[in-house]
Amino acid sequence: MSGQRVLVVDDDPDTVIYLTAFLEDHGYDVRATNDTVHALDTIERYHPEVILADVVLPGRSGLDLLVTIRRDPRWRDCAVVMITGMDEILQHDCASYLVSHEGMAGPDGVLGKPIDPGAVLAVLAELSRRRACTKLEECR
Repeated sequence: MSGQRVLVVDDDPDTVIYLTAFLEDHGYDVRATNDTVHALDTIERYHPEVILADVVLPGRSGLDLLVTIRRDPRWRDCAVVMITGMDEILQHDCASYLVSHEGMAGPDGVLGKPIDPGAVLAVLAELSRRRACTKLEECR
């Protein structure tokens, strides 16, 4: 979807540079940051529709960011996609972490590292489709 606002949160500069350039080349409006503190500030100012967040970040983790977003009604419509090079850790940590936050929804998607460009576009297209369906339901 052209112009969709995406925030990339990753402490690996190569991942940030790659995702930013790739998404901008495909018509997305992209901002990037390297930690959770700056991500929260950027979310407040930028109002992204999708956040692509690494699980392992300096300071607070990507899972902490997910919980913060899910708890804030201002950001309830923001989709969160976790990025990880360790799928089994994400599955275990995410499940156990979210159990400790009763009723907390998990991520809207998961992307592995190394980044698969086709998977990124497929996840964003699916999230855009879901968003359009939700807005259509609200209009009825």
